[in-house]
Amino acid sequence: MTKRGEGHFISRRELYDLAWSMPATQAGPTLGITGEQFGNICRALKIPRPGRGYWMKWKANTADPPPALPSASRGVADGWKKGDSTEHGRAWRSEPQPQGPRTFVDFQDSRRLHQLVIPAAKALRNSHPDRHGHYLNPATQRLIDMACSKDGLEKCLRFTSDLFKRLEGPTNGYRVSIAAATKSFIRASIDTATEAAVPGRRGFSPSWRPLRPTVVSVLGVSIGLAVVETSRRTQMRYVGHGRFVVDSGRLEDYVPPTWVETRNVPTGLLRITAYSPFYGVPWQRQWTEKPGKLFSLQLDEIVAGLVAGAHELFLALDEAGIRPG
Repeated sequence: MTKRGEGHFISRRELYDLAWSMPATQAGPTLGITGEQFGNICRALKIPRPGRGYWMKWKANTADPPPALPSASRGVADGWKKGDSTEHGRAWRSEPQPQGPRTFVDFQDSRRLHQLVIPAAKALRNSHPDRHGHYLNPATQRLIDMACSKDGLEKCLRFTSDLFKRLEGPTNGYRVSIAAATKSFIRASIDTATEAAVPGRRGFSPSWRPLRPTVVSVLGVSIGLAVVETSRRTQMRYVGHGRFVVDSGRLEDYVPPTWVETRNVPTGLLRITAYSPFYGVPWQRQWTEKPGKLFSLQLDEIVAGLVAGAHELFLALDEAGIRPG
């Protein structure tokens, strides 16, 4: 196999054939990378490789036949191109996490929540607010793209689960996943502010963000998804012991020392941001919950908007010469 050029896509099958045709120290340079980087790629894409001593047995015609290439499991990319993060060993590894006894809450979650939402539910319920004092800050970044306050958590979990189930249901069949490390996807800046943007002033984005974007594949086009609780700029007064409350406007209501700060406070209302995860191809669409209206009634409208957005994004990617998946 001749040396591939920058950006040339190579399928899992081609990489598998290469892995079993020569040692990694030779296979890597044919792709313009090192043998160690070639091993990182194979590990990330779940491609079996020869074990220690295989090539000596191969020369002696005593080696066992290569195992079959397994089908790509959920979250595993169908190939690689030069420059993908996996060649530098940044692919996620599956590490067993300690599991406590199964609780009734775990049982309820398994029955009502989407499988991607369950880990987020567990992590967020055990987390504390961030430095701004409102949005939850889980200890891990390996979660779906979701940000909310403690008071808005259960509502956010249920809605996000309903959205994912509607997208993946038999009527639609649009798969939702956390993007694989082999995909060089980017995450858009997610603004939670309910007010219109003021020229020269940036909106508010929670300090926590996922390690990888959450994406939905609609008609073969990958679209980034983020679910957040919106926020509103509110006058908050310091009342001691690190606590702030909504300012009443009456100084006599408080014991000094006290002062007022403008903070972004969660509203209890949700927003979905769909965006282009492709560098250099901007596209974004949002749906925001309105007070007094059930957001789940807009699920069909949101799905239809994502389908329309997939067509728009496909044309933009085609013009930029970028694969949509």
